[in-house]
Amino acid sequence: MISTSTPRLRDHPYAVQFFILLTVIIVFSANLYGLLAGVSIVIPHLFYIPIILAAFFYPRRGVAFAVLVSTAYFLMVVAVRPDKSPDIISAAARCIVFVIIAAVVSYLSEQVTVREHQLKQAKEEWERTFDSVPDLIALIDPEHHILRVNRAMSASIGIPSEEAIGKRCYEIMHNSSTPPLHCPHAMLLADGCEHTEEIHEDNLGGDFLVTTSPLHDADGNLIGSVHIARDVTERKKIERALLQKTEELDQYFSTSLDLFCIADIEGYFRRLNPQWEKALGYPLAELVEKRFLDFVHPDDLPGTLAAIADLSAQNEVLNFTNRYRHRNGTYRWIEWRSFPKGDRIFAAARDITDRREMEEALKAALTKLNMLSSITRHDILNQVTALRTFLELSRQDLKGTSYAAFVEKEDQAAEAIQRQIEFTRYYQDIGVNAPDWQDMETAIREASSQLSLETIDLQVAVGGTEVFADPLIVKVFFNLMENSLRHGGGVTRLSFTSRETKAGLIITYRDDGAGISAEDKANLFRKGFGKHTGLGLFLSREILAITGIGITENGEPGNGVQFEITVPEGAYRIIA
Repeated sequence: MISTSTPRLRDHPYAVQFFILLTVIIVFSANLYGLLAGVSIVIPHLFYIPIILAAFFYPRRGVAFAVLVSTAYFLMVVAVRPDKSPDIISAAARCIVFVIIAAVVSYLSEQVTVREHQLKQAKEEWERTFDSVPDLIALIDPEHHILRVNRAMSASIGIPSEEAIGKRCYEIMHNSSTPPLHCPHAMLLADGCEHTEEIHEDNLGGDFLVTTSPLHDADGNLIGSVHIARDVTERKKIERALLQKTEELDQYFSTSLDLFCIADIEGYFRRLNPQWEKALGYPLAELVEKRFLDFVHPDDLPGTLAAIADLSAQNEVLNFTNRYRHRNGTYRWIEWRSFPKGDRIFAAARDITDRREMEEALKAALTKLNMLSSITRHDILNQVTALRTFLELSRQDLKGTSYAAFVEKEDQAAEAIQRQIEFTRYYQDIGVNAPDWQDMETAIREASSQLSLETIDLQVAVGGTEVFADPLIVKVFFNLMENSLRHGGGVTRLSFTSRETKAGLIITYRDDGAGISAEDKANLFRKGFGKHTGLGLFLSREILAITGIGITENGEPGNGVQFEITVPEGAYRIIA
């Protein structure tokens, strides 16, 4: 009674005050009548009514009100029946009881007020939480009637929360006259257990992860379910896109002709594409079971371990080669490009055994050709030397005759032949040896050691620079410096410098000679152009071009030469 009616009375404080005042007047009137009539036993109990009412509705003033009423009652008893000491004593005792009762009721009322405030606050917090949850929440009874929905559910179904109450869930959520197949709420009603299903619902415009949890009353009876639907539409789109990408990658991984693998830094393959089985002859399962280091050629183990150490330090390893044992006992050459990611190594490899064998065969053939060239050159030079000896004798015999000029021309032609054949000795190894990292300062110093530079100031400022080039790059530097000495006209200073640009590394060679005329620049690198063999700069350009390096001359005539050697990105490195 109190819990349901008091909130309404408290909403009308003047009515409460009037009611208390009315009861006080009635009670005092009744007691005054009783005292005058000689009745003082039952009627005083009527004071409990205004005292309890005042203490309940005004707990902080309840005791004071009781004291005031008790005092007035006591004085009234003394005034009406001054000669009745038992009545006065009883009145005093009753006043004490009135005050005690008021104190107890005030305390209890205060506790009720606090508890009501807490319950109200908790209810408000629960309602705010219920409505602020982004998931779609509904409370549903066993007949599929909606008991309550949160703001998100209301917005999703397009119906105000108040209008949704009482409607069947499948009618407004699925636009259906019956529950859908695999309805989580229906399954919960069947077994009383929580159920979770992923449902695509066009009526709600997406995919939802629906969970229904049983709802019980105080006695444990199932009275419905808490229906929570989480919108997973975006997640499903991402999953489908990811699945598609994964399938595409798997297809690419499986159909590529290259060797793809995922390994770890402990030395085990984690995944291999089918090409490995073709390359090494082992079933993929056998390759995955064993450490890949067990397949590496013993001579290549130190280099392989060093590469793994670099990968463990999260450094990329490019163009690394080693040998792997084939099932038939032979070894296959594998070239790697590996990229680390945490404790995983993602690598693309290629079986280059056939290429290596062709390179070795070509190298052997070139060696034989060079040997034949050397023998032939030696024999030709011997014959040229003999020819020039006889021409010298002829010059002496025909001195002073008209034939002397012809002999001189013949000797010059023989000398040119001798010079060109000797020149081939220096460039016969172009492309024979594989390109490698060449230290620029070391290469320049080696080239300068083959020239007489006692009176020349040579400055080399390319320290710490390595270039991926043919070993004959030494001949390039030699040719540049020799041309300065041969054709520069009083050269006293040679210099090499380097700088990095957007185009790559630029190595600049300068001298303080006469420079190159504008008309000669156009033909500078053309085969046969020049005052000596006509091959030096032509072959220098070819040597550099093996690894994509370019060379140009952009000096000013009269101010010395200025050759710029451009090394592309990735073909040089700066060593600290």
